[in-house]
Amino acid sequence: MEYKEKYLPAARGLYNDFLKKNKMFFTKERAQLLDFIFEQKGHFSADELMFEMQKGDVKVSRATLYRSLSQMVEAGILGESDFGHGHTHYEVTVGTKPHVHLICTETGDVKEVQSRKLEDALDDLAMKEGFRIKRYKIQLFGVSKGTR
Repeated sequence: MEYKEKYLPAARGLYNDFLKKNKMFFTKERAQLLDFIFEQKGHFSADELMFEMQKGDVKVSRATLYRSLSQMVEAGILGESDFGHGHTHYEVTVGTKPHVHLICTETGDVKEVQSRKLEDALDDLAMKEGFRIKRYKIQLFGVSKGTR
């Protein structure tokens, strides 16, 4: 089963619940935007998404796009990161494992890595503090091997 088919229904549910809680409606436009976001691969900026939507003849205002992206982050559908390029990047987090971004300051390359040890350490810390983690974002800036 393709990623979109598998996780888009869960994302719709999260978004619908978030909107209801905030006394908003899951409109046709919001559904269309969510569908389009699930077509994206990897990280994307709002401007890149807007450009792709215009190419695909999908109509949405810049204000609506930014507001919807922010809502989807709050709903736990998207993660946001600043890789030092001067704008926010988004990625779908529904159905993905937590990861850390390694950002090379020389090339701008971004690598995603997973660490069971780090996840365990964060879980232990949260448990000791009586805290429930909903999401986290860790970005490490440095220089990749071969670019030193």
